[in-house]
Amino acid sequence: MSEDKLPDILDHVLKSVRDFTEAEVALAEAEQRLVLCRQGVMEQVQRLRDGVEASHAPELITVLRHLYWQQPGIHGRALAQAAGLTLNDMLATIGPAPAGILCAECGVELLRTSRSWQPPARPGPPLCPDCVAVDNRTRSRRWHVQTLRSRIIREARVPATVREWRAATELVLAYPPLIQGIRRGSEADLQEGVWRGWENARGIRTRLINAAVVDDDVWGITVEEARLLVSIALKVVDWDTARTRDIVDPTTDEAAVALLSRLQRAVRDEAEAAQQRADAAYPEGYEPSEDEINEIWGGMSL
Repeated sequence: MSEDKLPDILDHVLKSVRDFTEAEVALAEAEQRLVLCRQGVMEQVQRLRDGVEASHAPELITVLRHLYWQQPGIHGRALAQAAGLTLNDMLATIGPAPAGILCAECGVELLRTSRSWQPPARPGPPLCPDCVAVDNRTRSRRWHVQTLRSRIIREARVPATVREWRAATELVLAYPPLIQGIRRGSEADLQEGVWRGWENARGIRTRLINAAVVDDDVWGITVEEARLLVSIALKVVDWDTARTRDIVDPTTDEAAVALLSRLQRAVRDEAEAAQQRADAAYPEGYEPSEDEINEIWGGMSL
């Protein structure tokens, strides 16, 4: 940069600093004037409040509504105090204002109940309060219906002989998770349900022992328990063919894969049948009775 241009640049710097300083002064003066004007508005609101008979006088309400909704520089709480009201009382008195957002269901414009109002946080497009209530009732009804259906499916039992259940449980219990090197709560455990499957099999075997049933008796196990038992047994059946034979031989002469495949079909068939019963008992559009709803919540509180 040539030395003859330096003075010209310095002149521009000095001018820019002067402009900035003048702007700072103007801003401070404007802010001071804003404070004084805001104070003047509050004083006039107080005078108006003293001049009317009640806080709900039309003249006062009109002024408050304009200042609150159209003049955001006037603080809401201070405005309410000037009118001799609490903020909540003032908002109830002046009423809401259009939000500029239409209800996605009925098309009515949503209303702002305060300056800080935001559309209700919920999935999907915005809805007006009436449509939100309808949507909530619909969601609640569907949840109750699904819960009633789930109960039928949950209570459904897969019938098979005690011999078949014992063969499946012994096959699963022969491979404890610790022997497999799987820690409870590990990623492998969470993904494959190893500990849950092993404990499920142990619980089934305990119930079979306590029931004092014989191998040819038909015994029912819930769909969820049976599905988990068979899925885990099918995973381990091919790990060691000779050991699998040693495990199931004392219980049955049937090949383990054939036995488990039949149980798997039985689980699938019972699950489908239970789903059909549930759908028939509680079809689409079903309105649960008050007793059914109370029964659902009573069961959840146990």
